[in-house]
Amino acid sequence: MSKFLIDPSNFLPAQLKWWTLPNFMKLLVGGYGSGKTYIGALRAIYLSERNRGIPGMYVSPTYKLAKKTIIPTLKEILNAANISYRFNASDHEFYIHNWDGIIWIGSGDDPDSLRGPNLAWAGIDEPFIQKLEVLEQMLARVRVLGATDELFLTGTPEELNWGYDVAMNPDDKYDVDYVYASTLDNPYTSQRFKDSLLSAYTKEQISAYIEGKFVNLTKGMVCKGFDRTKHVVERADTDKMIKELPIYSGDDFNVDYMSKIFFFDIGGHIHYFDEIRLENSNTFEMAALARQKYPTSEVCYPDSTGGYRKSSSVKSDHQILIDYGFQVLCRSTNPPVKDRINAYQRLLNDGRISMDPKCKHFIADNERMVWKNGKIDESDPNRKHMFDAGTYPIEYRYPIIRSIASSRAR
Repeated sequence: MSKFLIDPSNFLPAQLKWWTLPNFMKLLVGGYGSGKTYIGALRAIYLSERNRGIPGMYVSPTYKLAKKTIIPTLKEILNAANISYRFNASDHEFYIHNWDGIIWIGSGDDPDSLRGPNLAWAGIDEPFIQKLEVLEQMLARVRVLGATDELFLTGTPEELNWGYDVAMNPDDKYDVDYVYASTLDNPYTSQRFKDSLLSAYTKEQISAYIEGKFVNLTKGMVCKGFDRTKHVVERADTDKMIKELPIYSGDDFNVDYMSKIFFFDIGGHIHYFDEIRLENSNTFEMAALARQKYPTSEVCYPDSTGGYRKSSSVKSDHQILIDYGFQVLCRSTNPPVKDRINAYQRLLNDGRISMDPKCKHFIADNERMVWKNGKIDESDPNRKHMFDAGTYPIEYRYPIIRSIASSRAR
């Protein structure tokens, strides 16, 4: 049979960028009507042709939703290309005669139902409203030796769940990359539809449901002014600045997680360029690693309580930093958390904050931290530590209202 030919020149820019990602896991994060369902269905057909006779699975949140999205889109593409196929509704299976292709439709509402034979590839539609177990099942099943193996995901960021964690990949756990797709960039979607969305949604909803950006819509965000497209910046002159500018850092002391973030102060603009996070560690290890990584770094702004409590059981955290050649600057007591957040938020809104993509945990804190009963929600143990490390220096250097307590250098 003839090979299934795809013309990438017909793709939207975001679709093309996603299609050509070299990673095992490809994530397309898009607004409503941004073309993510179409390109996901096309990818499923493409992978079925590349893996003739070996099944792949495309998982929808439910079979009911699949009947409205994945299934009709697959049929539309196959019919338009005059490809002979059979769809078995009871088994939720597409069989493509032209190349012995097999596409199973799975339902994520019962992850245990996804167990079964090995797969050449898998796709997950709308991961942001599915369970983590769906991802785990697909990762366990895509394992056919010699196959063109891949796991792709397409969805709108309804909430910042595990799909967000996979995309941000702060611990480099996955071979993954992601692409944003905006509803407004799709010329095949009517202007009336676009206008109706723009008029109906709040600013935050527009960011999520139209622009396809990661936004926490379930609770009040702590860093309301943060915008990944504006504040995450990879500077070409970072190596030059490391050699020529003072390197500052902020520290938060915890056994899990010890957190340190490095930054430059460029005429009042704070640029965070690297971070260190250690699990089940101590200040000795953190200080030694920081000194090895950036030998010229001297001034650090740690948690004030580090002068008294000990994560090491031998010396205070501040004294350990001093012993490793750091100048410790902090207040006698930590200022109220909201004072520190307000100081940071002011610089954020004024365009005086940027951060390198390497600062993954700091970026995640900016995007995911939310208020709960007037305080930062600390239910997620992964969150907040790097943000604390990064904002102690801001409050010390650029406070909105200086604390009455005297500052000290140790």
